[in-house]
Amino acid sequence: MTSQPSNASSTSFDALIREPNLALAMTIATGAGRLLLDRPDDLEVQTKSTATDVVTLMDQSAEAFIVNELGIHRPNDAILGEEGANQAGSSGLQWVIDPLDGTVNYLHKVPLWCVSIGLIEENTGQALAGVVYVPVLDQMYISSRGLGAWVIDRGTPRKLKVSDCTELSQALMGTGFGYSSTRRASQARVLQEVLPNVADIRRLGSCAIDLCLVADGVLDGYYERGVNAWDHAAGELIAREAGAISSGLFGNPIGNDMIVVANPAIHRDLVAILEANQADRD
Repeated sequence: MTSQPSNASSTSFDALIREPNLALAMTIATGAGRLLLDRPDDLEVQTKSTATDVVTLMDQSAEAFIVNELGIHRPNDAILGEEGANQAGSSGLQWVIDPLDGTVNYLHKVPLWCVSIGLIEENTGQALAGVVYVPVLDQMYISSRGLGAWVIDRGTPRKLKVSDCTELSQALMGTGFGYSSTRRASQARVLQEVLPNVADIRRLGSCAIDLCLVADGVLDGYYERGVNAWDHAAGELIAREAGAISSGLFGNPIGNDMIVVANPAIHRDLVAILEANQADRD
């Protein structure tokens, strides 16, 4: 059972969890998380783009669960999912889902994996709601556009706010690596230029969780080339609603070429280093 925050911000939390789209996403993410926690002995691992790009029976089962629930409650909405769900809709809304972000972590029993469910307006691409649920840690990060961002940590809600780090040299940065050897070689080249200019870098294995940690001020910033819409649809909104700035490079919006999300004080400096090293190219 979720307890209420004890400070004056309880009103904003109440408004947030009453938002119908977010409430539905929270319920479905919880159900998918319970399904994933009940893992079988044989995960039936398969590969996708490369030998290191894996998918399990549980990725597919969780996506099927989410798609089925959305079909029951929102039959007119479009759906885009990592494991192949691609359904057109008539409402102008699209659910963008990653049923298991951090599959390699899940496979190796590293607890940093999550269910990510985002909702966007199809005509504008603007995010409306986002949920990132980390079942092993019992943490649910939530946001709805204009209503702020919160984490419900083992039943206790807490408002999210980005860090107050003002110097890139003192920043703890998150990033990730692609699956192809060509992409990884390029990312290693960029990493060599970024690392001497920051306090340190973490590679946790889940874009969605990285973005939530930026929202919570644990990470000061995050960048990665090659992430897809389902990787960041929920987490990027959560980070922005907590005060982060997000962008691509060279004036471009976030996309597969690059996503950069950081607190306002260091975002520009981080972008400058990435642009100087053409981090949006292999």
